[in-house]
Amino acid sequence: MIVQRDLIQKIKPFLKRKEFIAIIGPRQSGKTTFLGILKRYLCKELGMNKNLIQTVTFEDRRLLAQFEADPVSFVRSYIPENVSANFYLMLDEFQYATDGGQKLKLIYDTVKGIKILITGSSSLDIKARAGKFMVGRILNFYLYPFNFREFLRANEPRLERIYSQSSEQIIAWLLQKRAFKIKRGIDIFSNEMIRQYENFSVWGGYPAVVLTKNNNERNKILADIYNNYILKDIKTLLELATERNLFLLSQYLATQIGNIMVYQNLSEVAGLDYRQLKKHLHILEETFICQEVRPFFKNRQKELSKNPKIFYIDLGFRNSLMENMNGLDKRADRGAIIENVVFTRFNELCKGVNKINFWRTKAGAEVDFVVHTEDDIIPIEIKYSNFKTEKISRGLASFIDSFKPEYAAVLTKNYWGMAKKNKTKVLFIPVYYL
Repeated sequence: MIVQRDLIQKIKPFLKRKEFIAIIGPRQSGKTTFLGILKRYLCKELGMNKNLIQTVTFEDRRLLAQFEADPVSFVRSYIPENVSANFYLMLDEFQYATDGGQKLKLIYDTVKGIKILITGSSSLDIKARAGKFMVGRILNFYLYPFNFREFLRANEPRLERIYSQSSEQIIAWLLQKRAFKIKRGIDIFSNEMIRQYENFSVWGGYPAVVLTKNNNERNKILADIYNNYILKDIKTLLELATERNLFLLSQYLATQIGNIMVYQNLSEVAGLDYRQLKKHLHILEETFICQEVRPFFKNRQKELSKNPKIFYIDLGFRNSLMENMNGLDKRADRGAIIENVVFTRFNELCKGVNKINFWRTKAGAEVDFVVHTEDDIIPIEIKYSNFKTEKISRGLASFIDSFKPEYAAVLTKNYWGMAKKNKTKVLFIPVYYL
């Protein structure tokens, strides 16, 4: 089953531009399948001849060796003679190419009429090795595991249509300040949506997991993703003789989602000194396993110097590390799980465009997320409980008093509403519509 990905809408406007395109994301997030989706779009929607689109994987070491030996001759070997239209060459698993950025620049400067799209599972490989040579010549896009809309698209198309109607308005309001008519009261679709959202919160969005209905098979797939990730990415990047320290670190981090990191505790658990610990955390982030969120300060130096929170990119991966795939009704960490799911959504929406922080004062006032837009900040509070009326917490009220944002949002379990605090409009939104 091929599930259409939301990323296609972001990439469409750039397919006819000269710049090359990089599609970066975790292993098993569907990058190879996405290249097939792009090819179908180019053929069916743009009317391109399928012979002008070629996909090559660098997991084929023979082809990789040819590319590394003579990249210009390699790409020209795929271009048919006497072609006037652009030729599209898709290079899958590009992170395996040695000095790939230099080779791409040579192709960009030498070969006319070619558009190259690359995929990679390590942000380090693509951004550092390719990006520094391709400044102004390559556009980066991120493909993560399924978001909740894509999860519904694969499982419950009717609920996806319900979701889309509200989600598009909410996102336009959040990121573009586009007003919409706020509903009030209990969401009429809450029972169905909550059931699916909590299932998504436990099993995550890796396509192979979502498209498998048997829980034993899902567990096996998640375990294999971790093992393959360790073997193929981390051990190589960190030059590890053993993955024990990394496993202990990633397992402990899984228990700490939504909490401020204490580096001393992490060092003790993982058996790593501070320098080694920071290197391990950096690799976990650059290979799309975890992501840091830093505290919000008006003073940028303070923001960089204070300890961050940690979140996982996929909750199924995180819960598998904890060996706990129980439903949220049986879990003490359900609040942290929902907070992490919300983070993954904001991370997808804001990547490379907007910034995400959290806010906490010495007195204990706290807001879960602070989303930066072009000209404002929006505090986001998560209250995964049943509301009967609008209620603004002390933490959110304190943030509004201090920073006077135009808007704020409370993400509830099932409730729509709106209230005002001073001049700030506070929207109450069911979390599953984000």
